[in-house]
Amino acid sequence: MASPAPSPSTPLLALATLAVLVTAAAAAASCSESDRDALLSIRAALSEARLGVFSTWKGDDCCANWYGVSCDPTNGRVADLTLRGEAEDAVMAPAGRPASGVMSGYISDRVCHLDALSSLILADWKQISGPIPPCIATSLPSLRILELPANRLTGEIPRSIGSLSRLTVLNLADNLISGAIPDSIASLASIKHLDLANNQLTGRIPASIGNLAATLSRALFARNRLSGPIPPSVGSLSRLADLDLSENRLTGAIPDSLGSSGSGVLTTLHLGGNRISGRIPTKLLATRGLGILNLSRNAVEGPIPDVFTGKSYFMVLDLSRNRLTGGVPKSLASAAYVGHLDLSHNRLCGTIPAGPPFDHLDAESFASNSCLCGSPLGKCT
Repeated sequence: MASPAPSPSTPLLALATLAVLVTAAAAAASCSESDRDALLSIRAALSEARLGVFSTWKGDDCCANWYGVSCDPTNGRVADLTLRGEAEDAVMAPAGRPASGVMSGYISDRVCHLDALSSLILADWKQISGPIPPCIATSLPSLRILELPANRLTGEIPRSIGSLSRLTVLNLADNLISGAIPDSIASLASIKHLDLANNQLTGRIPASIGNLAATLSRALFARNRLSGPIPPSVGSLSRLADLDLSENRLTGAIPDSLGSSGSGVLTTLHLGGNRISGRIPTKLLATRGLGILNLSRNAVEGPIPDVFTGKSYFMVLDLSRNRLTGGVPKSLASAAYVGHLDLSHNRLCGTIPAGPPFDHLDAESFASNSCLCGSPLGKCT
């Protein structure tokens, strides 16, 4: 027996079913109600009247054109919250000229209800105050970027910050954060960029910071009140390119391990404005790739290691205002490049070598030493 002919309504039924499935999928991908409520609580805790960055935060779907909010299209969960006070987009720079925003208030702990968050950026708003909600360290397991710089945040860094195993960027610079750097920070297994500069942090740099050897490329702790020695484990940070510990109260000697990895990764080292003593490690000056070295305004003593080679390339070499003795290293003349050189305010003696790079330096580079002579200073007698 022949099969019955398909009903004319069958294609229409299939299309209707497909439409229902598409509608259901679209609804599932819209903003979750709990995330929307959390965002509205965050907005209620903040005030920004000049630029109207929250003017688009209306309607039921926070995934649809809410400024600074991005969602995972597969589930409608908020994945990124990015609000920068210094930006060049159409909201922050409507006339094509970057505006400088000002936002006050505090960071609501309801931010921790956005538990699918991958990045949280509230940067450069100048007047956001109060503490960092401790729950950020325990309730946002997917967080990869946490940037809260250039505000007026107070209190301490959450003690459990090391629980954020996926975090690659932690930027808390230019705030009023106090207390010690938590030991757990050495447990940030994915961290690459760590910026705690220009706060009021006290205590020691965690001795276990060397645990971050596999990932950490930038560590910026300048302009705080950190004390104690530089941990020797810093020398094991084989991926570290930029280290800035300047303008603190650090004591003791520069670890011999610093710059001794031989990998040529370390390019910038700022230790100026501390209370560091001891001698300059020979391996440090011989580090291949090191282009900026500032040890100024410390109590470093002894001779400058005479280890420069044709592979030495220094854009900045500032050893001023220390207690260095001996002469100016003759091997500096063999360096591939020396841009800014400052050896002033030490106890150096002897004749300044002739030729490059010395022939393009002025007298200020060598001023206030014990008995240096030769160009660009006076003739030797």
